[in-house]
Amino acid sequence: MNRSTILPLLLAVALLVPAAAAGMTPQTNSSQPASVDSSSQQNDSPTNYTQLYVEEQYRSLELKPGESETVSVDVENGEDEAITINPHLYTHTLEEPPINEEWVSISDDELTLEEGETKTVDATVEIPEDADLGRYSGSLAFTDEMISYPGGPARPVHAANLNLEVSKQPTVAIKSGSYEHTQVKAGDTTSHEIVIENTGDQAVPLNPQVTVRDGVRRPSAGQSLEKSWFDITSPTELPPGETTTVEVTISPPSDADRGRYDAEIDLGIQDPARPDRNDYWQQINFNVEVWEEPTEPFEQEFEVADDVEDVTLTLSARNRYQTGDSPSSGFDVTFISPNGTEIDAERVERSTSGHVSLAERDSRSQLQDGEYATGTAQQEFVYRITDPEAGNWSVEIMPENVMEFQYDITRTDSTN
Repeated sequence: MNRSTILPLLLAVALLVPAAAAGMTPQTNSSQPASVDSSSQQNDSPTNYTQLYVEEQYRSLELKPGESETVSVDVENGEDEAITINPHLYTHTLEEPPINEEWVSISDDELTLEEGETKTVDATVEIPEDADLGRYSGSLAFTDEMISYPGGPARPVHAANLNLEVSKQPTVAIKSGSYEHTQVKAGDTTSHEIVIENTGDQAVPLNPQVTVRDGVRRPSAGQSLEKSWFDITSPTELPPGETTTVEVTISPPSDADRGRYDAEIDLGIQDPARPDRNDYWQQINFNVEVWEEPTEPFEQEFEVADDVEDVTLTLSARNRYQTGDSPSSGFDVTFISPNGTEIDAERVERSTSGHVSLAERDSRSQLQDGEYATGTAQQEFVYRITDPEAGNWSVEIMPENVMEFQYDITRTDSTN
């Protein structure tokens, strides 16, 4: 395949626009969408655009006020004759705010490229100190040829797209993380601290508000989470160079339905170093699991054979997100023999196991941070009866300050 054959194909790939697409018509530079002639949609012949190749058509810049950066773009002439290009900034207002023309200076207003020649065009983007933070877009166009198709604005055929984000180093940070998890018994209270640090040189306002997300609650049926369950104590502003704490107290009523509830606290922080529309960073997600203390013990039956020497009951209690000041967990265990005799089992062993990670940070299951990130500890309680009579036994288990547990009943056969 000779060069004249593959050039239109390369152009089509570079522009992400099919060369033979219907409804594409060349236009002069304009930010208004171009009209599409219906007769041109019936024409299968390719549009006669200049064969000009633009290297790296997408450029992203992230600059702070007062900073600048130069973008260099190579442009190659694919025609069999010399052509003249006129590099310029092209913007339209249908997407993100346009890049300010005063921020951009281009090395050449006009360039002549001989057949097959490649030249570099430099565009320097300089952000003034008083620029608004946010995202901006534009294009470094090299000709006045435009392309349009239904539903979209006219765009330059030969251009490098510029995506610019003007930002500052954030001055406010949530030190305690963006996720809070708790378990609370209906009728009880649990408290959490949200730690906020301001490293800037001006005070920032604080106005925490609770948003309920009932659609995420499990189970879906039953009583909805009420904002009245939350009590928030917070200053109205955070002085520069200081750290403050927002106290969040959650008190579900005694008749609250058990289940999982999700809520969100918007701290109402306005960081002068962040765009106003980017407020997700100061929203704290709360996951609240409400449980009820049982009124009757859990009962499980099991068979004991003639050659069983002893029976061991192992109970594993796991209270996710339990804090150090939470009430201690435990069980009241009673075995019932085949003849109905109740036996108050004595605990013969208790163990605690945990999880420590040197990699996790801000994890949903994490309780502490620092060099060692620790998760929820699991406790095991072991009860045993010896020389049980053969027959149908049962065990009654009454949990105390335990939201969930597992049980394991082991029968040890006699070695005789």
